[in-house]
Amino acid sequence: FAGTAHIAYFPNGRVLGLSKFARLLEVFARRPQLQERLGHQLAEALNQLLSPKAVAVGLEAYHTCMSHRGASVPSTTRTVALRGVHKDDPSIRDQLLSGVSRSGHLALGPSARL
Repeated sequence: FAGTAHIAYFPNGRVLGLSKFARLLEVFARRPQLQERLGHQLAEALNQLLSPKAVAVGLEAYHTCMSHRGASVPSTTRTVALRGVHKDDPSIRDQLLSGVSRSGHLALGPSARL
């Protein structure tokens, strides 16, 4: 699969340079991977490295297996992984999900190509 990753987080003192998000994503994306696992691994790594109040990783990917065989329909799949102690706070959750949504108006973090 190929696609785009969206990352949103609320720092808790520590921040990360934008290029480091893309590098960390590449570490996990290089191995044979499932889209859901990739999102969870990236969210967990960011949660452990930064100890943010909350972090969200949204992945939107085009799966060639869907378009070349099987249903033969071009489509994308979106997955979201949330982590952090405040991820269940409704206000923070809404902002995180807005930050990783395709149509979101709130840019909290970088986007990187898968």
